[in-house]
Amino acid sequence: MKHFSTILFLILSLGTFGQELANGVIMPSSDWPFDDHSFVYIPSSGLSAYDKPNGKQVAQIQLGKPDMNGHIFNASIKMNDEVTEFSNSNFSTVGYDETALIYTDIRNGFVQTNDGYWLSIDELTSKCLQPLTWMDYLINREDVLGWYANDPGLNLRTGPSITFDIILTLKGDLFEITPTRETNGLWCKVKVTEYKEHPCSGGEDLIIRTINGWVKLLSDEQTPNVWNYSKGC
Repeated sequence: MKHFSTILFLILSLGTFGQELANGVIMPSSDWPFDDHSFVYIPSSGLSAYDKPNGKQVAQIQLGKPDMNGHIFNASIKMNDEVTEFSNSNFSTVGYDETALIYTDIRNGFVQTNDGYWLSIDELTSKCLQPLTWMDYLINREDVLGWYANDPGLNLRTGPSITFDIILTLKGDLFEITPTRETNGLWCKVKVTEYKEHPCSGGEDLIIRTINGWVKLLSDEQTPNVWNYSKGC
């Protein structure tokens, strides 16, 4: 099982977590007990789900049933002694067949799942998980093949707003986007590498040029404006 390098430090110092950005993904910390049979970042002990921040526990999110090979690729939710599948809309692919919970809001020490349940950040931390804004996730992820602009493309600009000049419009997978840690709201300064052919082609001398500029890395809904080949070449 391939695991992406876990982020070993708190992102608070970068100034994007806990402020205006409230959407993200719940990733394992360096102490996460990796299991080659589970491909879902949910602890074996499960997670308590609440009706509101500091509210009443109404359910338990837990790992799903293993397949015929003993591998777990989904999750379930237990409510009133009834166990049902926890919707895939609550997860995002973050590696080779690996998925993690996403959150859509953060309040008073709790994050909200896509289905509206609230999870305690204290419990997440105690179980070796940490909520990262999408910005923090994108700028700290190091083991991706490359980030590429979502359709219909991203404008690379000279500064972090639509008032700045457009340098180039990035489309397709021949424009590799590498985020830096210089951010401004939904915007991020990036390095763009333009290729003649995609690196997976196996060719040589594929780089045409590299360009620096700013892109709107997150949408107005605070979700990524970029994608990657999660399974590599």
